[in-house]
Amino acid sequence: MPKIVDWDARRDEILSATWRVIAREGIAKATISAIAREVGCSRGILAHYFDDKADILGSALVMSHRRVAARMDASAAGHSGLDALRIVMLEALPLDELRDLEAQIEISFWGRALGNRALRDLQHSEFDHLRKRLRAHLDEAAELGQLGPRVDLDLATHQLVVLIDGVSAERVLYPDRVPPDRQVDLLDRLLGDLRKDHAAARIAAVQPGRSPSSSR
Repeated sequence: MPKIVDWDARRDEILSATWRVIAREGIAKATISAIAREVGCSRGILAHYFDDKADILGSALVMSHRRVAARMDASAAGHSGLDALRIVMLEALPLDELRDLEAQIEISFWGRALGNRALRDLQHSEFDHLRKRLRAHLDEAAELGQLGPRVDLDLATHQLVVLIDGVSAERVLYPDRVPPDRQVDLLDRLLGDLRKDHAAARIAAVQPGRSPSSSR
């Protein structure tokens, strides 16, 4: 009998191999031949599953994001507001070997997307998914009364995305600068600034008619 191949599983295998090649050699060297060697198959076999290299790379990016999203869903289940947001952010930051690899793949795609309109459009679409997820958690936190009265939700969402992108880029280029404890501290300080009780403490510290330095 002919061998039955699970098409989806085979695609996932190829995409996982693509991740490894990118992480080890960089996206410029993630050629069809290199990916085929990593999988242990011919270039012709890859053509059964993907149209071209851009299709493979784009699919690898989407698969990476979907796996991260699945972790976020599982980890944040049963939590709400800022607690859920913190959990989701921790899944997005490069805090361990797996997430380091995800950060390497993400940063590698940035340069590639500059010269490829299709990949750039895909990046923008994927960015929108993340932004909407983070904004939804902030909206929930606002409804629960967890945020300070002056929190700008659009700005806060942007700050969270910039934290993910900035830490990921720095982790890839200068890993010693952002060890896991520093990443968590950066996140907690940002979330702390959004909290209602933190905002109230800041307001109380500046009494009417006094400057913050007048008590020194």
